[in-house]
Amino acid sequence: MKRTILFFFSLSGLIFTTYGQQSSGIKKIPIIDMHLHALWWGESSIVGPLGLKAPKDPAAMRDSTFYYLKKYNIVKAVTDDAFALDYFHHDPQRIIPARQGISPLLRDSVDSLRHWFQAGTYKLIAEFMPQYIGFRPDDPEMEAYFQVADEFNIPVGIHLGIGKAGFANFTIANANPLYLENVLRKHPNLRIYVMHAGYPFISEMIALMATYPQVYVDIAVINWVLPRKEFHYYLQRLVDAGFGKRIMYGSDEMMWPQSIPISIENIRSAAFLTDQQKENVFYNNAADFLRLSAEEIKKDKAQ
Repeated sequence: MKRTILFFFSLSGLIFTTYGQQSSGIKKIPIIDMHLHALWWGESSIVGPLGLKAPKDPAAMRDSTFYYLKKYNIVKAVTDDAFALDYFHHDPQRIIPARQGISPLLRDSVDSLRHWFQAGTYKLIAEFMPQYIGFRPDDPEMEAYFQVADEFNIPVGIHLGIGKAGFANFTIANANPLYLENVLRKHPNLRIYVMHAGYPFISEMIALMATYPQVYVDIAVINWVLPRKEFHYYLQRLVDAGFGKRIMYGSDEMMWPQSIPISIENIRSAAFLTDQQKENVFYNNAADFLRLSAEEIKKDKAQ
């Protein structure tokens, strides 16, 4: 989501949370982060919500990120952006490298994606961002990206919902999750997850998930930039609609690794979730979506 976080700065005064603590009754469980960025913009100009500050350089950024990944038992993290492969080489058991495919800062050729997928360099297309360059997901120009993902059985994590209006071609109108329907009709075997759970399009998100069982969501960024009550309301709507096994944890950690414990605690504090439902959100649902082997799951849960 990158600079889109600036959109939420005005909300920072509404966010009150005690993080870094484990809610009572919740055992230590493995976590899969479906939405991690590996980037660095520079500490002097970037200050996040709650006064969170960026590390001083890319190496410090990486070290701080890995500190929180290990501390909170995040055993796997789908990671994109400039330093994704650096993070992967630093810890290939933990990092699952992803390529954005299309974003405000790049537009990969389909041939390049095909080459990387054949070589196994990247495992997902994420964070796919047509909304930021003025396209709906079902725009004909986006079809080639979904086609190559389908061809190689590559999951796609797509940004839909709120974001930063400062990008010239960004519009909230292009974010409606129902615009994915034509894509899903063309590619019924495509694994796709809607990032940020399509916030705030809750009714549309529920309608899409009810009709297309291959659609999952991550709850990244909304689990730490929104007021806790609002985040819990949105999450509970998805759970009450019957999708507790298709909701995945994500941090959308960009420049502020301290956001990771906040995002985790805001899920742990959800009193309407059972311990089993929390474990599903933190690990089991993503393991199912990523089709992890029984051996991988056993290894993760032993940590």
